Amino acid sequence: MAIAPAADLKARLNDMGLLSPIDPDAYSRWSPAPRLETIHGKVGGFLGNRKANASLLLQGVRELLDKDFELREGIATDKYVYSRPAADDIIDDLASRCDFVVTAIAD
Repeated sequence: MAIAPAADLKARLNDMGLLSPIDPDAYSRWSPAPRLETIHGKVGGFLGNRKANASLLLQGVRELLDKDFELREGIATDKYVYSRPAADDIIDDLASRCDFVVTAIAD
């Protein structure tokens, strides 16, 4: 299955009366972190959204990653409000302590 170019996707969403969930300014504010060669022995962050099953989902992911990649540490935290982005202090703490972060939303 071919993926439609961004312009085609935007037009299709517009035709259906839908808004894109992608923040158009996101790429101007942040750039993606460089890809890690491996997560073996790394410190992983696990950011939940305080919904009922998010912590359960992240715990399972953390256990699988630890089993397969022998994480040095796994740091679990939740953002304050499930419907809002994580606060700067949470992002800064994870960025300073973790090599990578997994985030999840779940009900």
